[in-house]
Amino acid sequence: MTDSHAATPTPREMSIDDALAFAVEMLRDGNTNDGLKLCDRILEVAPEHASALHFRGLGLHQTGRFAEAIASIERALVVAPRYTDAWNNLGNMLLQAERVADAEVAYRKVLEIEPQHADAWNNLGTALKEQDRLEEAEAAARKALELQPAHADAHHTLGNVLRLRKRPHEALEAFKQAILLRPQHPDSYRGLGAALYAVGQIEEAAEVYRRWVALEPENPYPQHLLAACTQQAIPERASDAFVASTFDRFANSFDKVLSGLQYRAPALLAQAIEEYLGPPAPRFDVADAGCGTGLCGPLLRPWARTLDGVDLSKAMVNHARDRKVGDAPAYDELTVAELTAHFFGRPACYDLVVSADTLCYFGRLEAPVESLARALRPNGLLAFTVERADEAHAPDGFAIHPHGRYSQTETYVRRVLKGAGLSPKLIACVHLRLEKAKPVDGLLVLAKKQGRAS
Repeated sequence: MTDSHAATPTPREMSIDDALAFAVEMLRDGNTNDGLKLCDRILEVAPEHASALHFRGLGLHQTGRFAEAIASIERALVVAPRYTDAWNNLGNMLLQAERVADAEVAYRKVLEIEPQHADAWNNLGTALKEQDRLEEAEAAARKALELQPAHADAHHTLGNVLRLRKRPHEALEAFKQAILLRPQHPDSYRGLGAALYAVGQIEEAAEVYRRWVALEPENPYPQHLLAACTQQAIPERASDAFVASTFDRFANSFDKVLSGLQYRAPALLAQAIEEYLGPPAPRFDVADAGCGTGLCGPLLRPWARTLDGVDLSKAMVNHARDRKVGDAPAYDELTVAELTAHFFGRPACYDLVVSADTLCYFGRLEAPVESLARALRPNGLLAFTVERADEAHAPDGFAIHPHGRYSQTETYVRRVLKGAGLSPKLIACVHLRLEKAKPVDGLLVLAKKQGRAS
């Protein structure tokens, strides 16, 4: 085993330019630690070497030291304020850190210096999209394509913007171009599949997911949606990996997107609970099963002596940690875990368990509902929503749909409740949110646990 310090030439043994080229080569080859060490040694000799500061920032970012990475590139820009690559990479880091307005400033600095910088126009389009400035975002992506027609990322960005602008036919053409230019890009398959679903071309969407599965056989996302679109090899529930990956990606935009869909499940559940239990008072131990970003938290808190949240997505739970009621955290405890296993291990811990639009990722409900019932104390209340299936189209009691979620029939829900020792107190037909501008029919369920503690 060789000592990396001995194996790596020092800046004194070669020119600074040669040393930096060697450091960059190591960073690009994945030898990040040695590349960073060499950048640091260059900076010992030349503390204001802008390129060394820039590439040091890129290396730090590779290791997850994001704040240090941003600081290093900002130092490079103090030394060399017209360093366009540094401005562009700073923008990318700021965008990833959700400092979207700051990222926009960085990209605009690139374009002040180099107006024909296609990458910066594309990145600006992404930053504008994240701020819901969709007309400007479209113009920026199109400017990138005017400058560089074969810019795969810009076609992808344009597709995302057009989807948000409710122009799915144009979006799918943009995604097709992105895939044509770069067939190995999974996100463009994701976008194309979603655009095809939006225009009702389900067989074509299935073919996109089939190609994506061939590209990434272990990726649970296209596997699940291929089954949903073809109605073949349908799983009894979405896999943990599918749910976690879907909502880890969705976490940052979740609240904004659902607001635009007139999402009502948390408010409907809170209203039904109040009508059943009476005016809220903090007298119950409450669990939010599938808490997501914590939209139910402030609505459940008035009933809660304690309030726990559980979700499979770490990114969603991180947002729930920031949810407040007044100045206090909405939740007393938050856990990243699979719902069924978690609550099975918490027998008789809660007086009230609530699950808003989480069971739509299960087809068969026996296991999750029995687990939630087990977590209730005697006379405890389970409140949840599911999407409602037509009895004629779901002979097994549940169905999967091309968007990847499941729905259940009322008859099946009643059977599951009975099997779990729960007595239904309310099963109401409700509209949960909009899907493709149409109301999504759902069932809102309140059920009481009978008998002794399990």
